[in-house]
Amino acid sequence: MSFKYESPEFSDELKRRINVNEEYREKAKGMNWKTLVIVKELPFATFSRFENGELIERKHVPSGEIEEYRKTSDFIVEIPTYELSIEAVTGRKSLESLYFNKIVKLDGSLFKALQYRGAMEVVNKITAELVNNSIIPSKEEFVEMLHKRGLL
Repeated sequence: MSFKYESPEFSDELKRRINVNEEYREKAKGMNWKTLVIVKELPFATFSRFENGELIERKHVPSGEIEEYRKTSDFIVEIPTYELSIEAVTGRKSLESLYFNKIVKLDGSLFKALQYRGAMEVVNKITAELVNNSIIPSKEEFVEMLHKRGLL
């Protein structure tokens, strides 16, 4: 079955795939944090909450609520453009290299991020696999989808 990138069904499937992955679960033991990934140009954000390595919640944040979520998130990743976010989630570009090249901004404990680097590498692999087998809308189609869902 093909999902539409960042549809509610896509989010549910991604959450399911992450939580059933044994390698991820082993590497993520004890991981408790909240992440907020923001695509600045839209603005669009995805909030994820992990408890003891389990992805408990993954949801899209309405643009007007991004700043509130920013205050309670342990990690905030800011990606400048939709196109760059697609390159990152498909695995064509690594968030790590984008961060070190000062293209992507990361707020949060680098020590904590490094502690669970292996778990996040598995998440990135699972995400890329799902995205690469999904329908990826153009930026215009994506914006239209967000408007229809009341997120912009």
